[in-house]
Amino acid sequence: MSDRCHCHAEGLATFVLGALIGVTLGVLFAPAKGETTRRKFKRWAEDTYEEGKEELVDRAHELKEHVLERAGELKEKFAEHAHGAKERMDDLKERAGELKERVSGKAEELKHRALEKTEDLREKAADGLEKAAKKLR
Repeated sequence: MSDRCHCHAEGLATFVLGALIGVTLGVLFAPAKGETTRRKFKRWAEDTYEEGKEELVDRAHELKEHVLERAGELKEKFAEHAHGAKERMDDLKERAGELKERVSGKAEELKHRALEKTEDLREKAADGLEKAAKKLR
């Protein structure tokens, strides 16, 4: 963007410099009366001012269009990245939920196994105590 502005500024500066050189040479070599020369110079100055103003307005309009276009592109890119990030977050939440379910399932399974083992050990201990009691009698 700055390169385009710089080129436009150079073009405008070149135009104004060329116009000044042209007027200066015209005044120096024109065989006209002072009043006629002043009138021509005034007309040239007004024309140059209007042309410069039009050029400046055109360049400002082009710059505005470029900025708006670039802002739109950046807005689209941001929206794409935001959408992608949301999709990744949703995916991570889903995976976390699945992992939670799997871990809960495994924990429940381990709990049941532990209860079964505890029950088996309790029964074996009761049987062992019963056998020991019979032997003691």
